[in-house]
Amino acid sequence: METEPVFLHIRVVMGIILGLSITTLLKGLAQIIEHPQRRGCSALHLCWVMWTLVSLVTFWWWEFRLVEVHRWTFETYLFVITYSATWFLLCALLFPDDLRDYGSYGHYLMQRRRWIFGVIAILTLLDLVDTAIKGGSRWRLLGDAYPLHTALMLIVAALGWHLRSARMQLVLAAATLAYQLAYFAAEYFTIGSD
Repeated sequence: METEPVFLHIRVVMGIILGLSITTLLKGLAQIIEHPQRRGCSALHLCWVMWTLVSLVTFWWWEFRLVEVHRWTFETYLFVITYSATWFLLCALLFPDDLRDYGSYGHYLMQRRRWIFGVIAILTLLDLVDTAIKGGSRWRLLGDAYPLHTALMLIVAALGWHLRSARMQLVLAAATLAYQLAYFAAEYFTIGSD
């Protein structure tokens, strides 16, 4: 089977899932803007929403590198779709349909932090497999910063899982968002044009 038609098919399915993910985030943000008191606006929650949006948009951009995969199998297809679906799961967790049991997004995030940070850890590990699928050239392109980034994100996930203080969670969220913005800015300025 030719690589290009298979990748086109996979790209369409992946685009639908990732499009729904971004839609979930933007719709949730719009609802907060419309009814900030009803939704319990929270700086902690907004930091993780922005981190997810930045990470999701850059993930979608870098998935173009899948065009370099020379042999697609059902297992590879299933992995890519599962990886994309995991991003959707994170977005859905960040914006639940019903907050009545929690009162606000901040309280919700603190109560469901183990699920949210568990998914972030899984996404970090899935990225290792995704990078391997793209081949050795992708590993070389990312350089030494990539293993460090992976380790830092796993540490962030572990800290987020365990921290019970909302104040410490906010420090972690703000630092992680700032780091993610800096990491991706550095990545785009050095290898984004490749």
